[in-house]
Amino acid sequence: MNTVLGIVLCCAVCVAAYYDEEESYPRYVTAAVGDHVVFDCEIDFPHDYPIPYKLFWRRGEKEIFSWHEGESTESDDYSGRITLLSKFHLHPPHPPTIERPIQHYGRASINLTSIRESDAGWYECRVKFPTRTPPYRNNGTWFHLTVSGGNLLAIPPINQTITEGQEVRFMCVVKDLSFKLRWLKDGIPLNSYQDLTQRSWVEKDGTLVIKPTDMGDYGEYECEVSNTIGDYQKARAFLNVQYKAKVVYAPPEIHLPYGRPALIDCHFRANPPLTNLRWEKDGFLFDPYNVQGVFYRKNGSLYFNKVDETHGGSYTCTPYNDLGTQGPSPAMYVIVQRAPIFTKSPQNLYLKKLGETVEIPCDARDGDNGHKPMIVWYKKGSSLPMGRYSIIEGNLTITDIEEEDRGIYQCSATNKAATVTVETELLVENIPSSAPYNLSAVSSPTSVHLKWLSRRQKNVEFSVWFKKIESTSGWKTYQVPSSRSLEATITNLEPATEYEFMILCKDDAGDGPFSKTLRIWTKSPEETNLFKGPAPIGYPQNIVVRPTDDGLFVTWDPPDFGMEFLKTYAVRWTQGPEDYVFGSVNTLESSYLIRNLLEGTEYDIQVLAISIDDQQAISEKIRALYPGFKSIRAISTGIIAGLAFLGVIFVAVYFVKKRFFSSKPHLIKK
Repeated sequence: MNTVLGIVLCCAVCVAAYYDEEESYPRYVTAAVGDHVVFDCEIDFPHDYPIPYKLFWRRGEKEIFSWHEGESTESDDYSGRITLLSKFHLHPPHPPTIERPIQHYGRASINLTSIRESDAGWYECRVKFPTRTPPYRNNGTWFHLTVSGGNLLAIPPINQTITEGQEVRFMCVVKDLSFKLRWLKDGIPLNSYQDLTQRSWVEKDGTLVIKPTDMGDYGEYECEVSNTIGDYQKARAFLNVQYKAKVVYAPPEIHLPYGRPALIDCHFRANPPLTNLRWEKDGFLFDPYNVQGVFYRKNGSLYFNKVDETHGGSYTCTPYNDLGTQGPSPAMYVIVQRAPIFTKSPQNLYLKKLGETVEIPCDARDGDNGHKPMIVWYKKGSSLPMGRYSIIEGNLTITDIEEEDRGIYQCSATNKAATVTVETELLVENIPSSAPYNLSAVSSPTSVHLKWLSRRQKNVEFSVWFKKIESTSGWKTYQVPSSRSLEATITNLEPATEYEFMILCKDDAGDGPFSKTLRIWTKSPEETNLFKGPAPIGYPQNIVVRPTDDGLFVTWDPPDFGMEFLKTYAVRWTQGPEDYVFGSVNTLESSYLIRNLLEGTEYDIQVLAISIDDQQAISEKIRALYPGFKSIRAISTGIIAGLAFLGVIFVAVYFVKKRFFSSKPHLIKK
């Protein structure tokens, strides 16, 4: 027994020694001149618990980089070319993509940029723990850098950060002055930038000089060298131009609509990023925290929940960053103006025959009795009939009516503050309108359920068009799966947000007219939590759970009532007295197979019916045991294999014994 134990311990020591030796092996990396390389070095903390440390990087016997408590130093040859990487790092300015994912590096890893031929050699990562004894652990890592492809370039450019107005020099020293050299910015030849060309030049050795620098010079610069036989080499460097926060645009006048929400933007640029933004109104500090109904947006804009006359005046904004500010914006005079008011409105519906003429009135006045607002007519889904319409004093006239003229028409009145709209529908007699009507909606925090009616349901397709009221993006669409369905649920909406909906009907002739628009707010989570009434849907019934080889198969019957409000079922399985949730899944079927369960474990299973307004009706709790099918099968297989093995041994012994005694009969007689 002691001999066996000694052999096992000896093997364990040998394996540990093997891995320790493997970890001490150096790593070999290769990079081209002008390229970058990452030396990945992890810190081996005692007992895996982070403690204070000092980091040293050496090239040969020379220390080239050190770090301690946020302070770093670099040797002259490596100044501006070494960066300490974070655990999750991506080399700027590239965003993460599938081809270029975020890399994972050790805490002591560095990125060496603008590789030169002289950078080739041995590098060592060393960590010291000043608060423990001994201060060093076996965490040093050796790297050997081989520099290749340096036939044309001798010294590549390096990344630089400067202040706007300073001079910047990007070195690109070639090995032979006969080589052809050109510079590019963000992949575009430098001579394509007219303003930058006037402030820059290239010296004899290939160095690019920009004087003075401008904030627009921010970007990636590339030095490309080629010779007469077609060889070429390139190296890149990034220029970060920093400047005080500045206002780049300020409109002299801003009109805000009375009684409606509005924004006042401060158009600024800042590098380093913005740290503070100060607003003044009529020469005094304007602090939204002290003004009811006015709020700061994340970008510094002023948001007015409901504009009134007190919000008018002269506004200025002053942005700040770590470098300071270039001063306030020019004065922006805010005028509070009331939205237009319709004095003539069209009827809801006009019914005309083919070839007739229709005149639809529309007129408006300014809310403050000032200038007359601009009146514009347009037709939903198409343009006004070319050559057959006219607009006189706001009234729309269409002559020689054709079948294509049917649809929804809108009249909008616009002043500098707001736009108001009224709409009407034109039907052409003897041609049934395919426009959906009686559009209604019920909202929840994240969805809206729509219902409508249609005069036609054969050879037609319906689609829902929707958008956020305050959004600048276009309409989104949802295709209704069945032409017989006159309802749809739009999901993945934002809570407490106003949306606009309309239904489009498409028939054999193409896209028909839209329905009238409907605006509705999605509910806020607070409104949902206040609901105390009964759920508009019953709970799933007759829950049956059956164990199978792959898991627990759950079936149920639909609720007794409210199926028209059903959005989805949810199957949830829990365990223990505290109902620890092991999993939950949504499905539209009336059955579900729960997989990946623990063998020999009891689960409590419930099925929820979720309505379109996200209310839940929960079934009774069913307790089911998932037996160890796999364990039982493994034990049975083992027993059978053992019996088979014993049978084989018995038969083998029998035949050997029989053959032995048959060859020696005198033994049998004895």
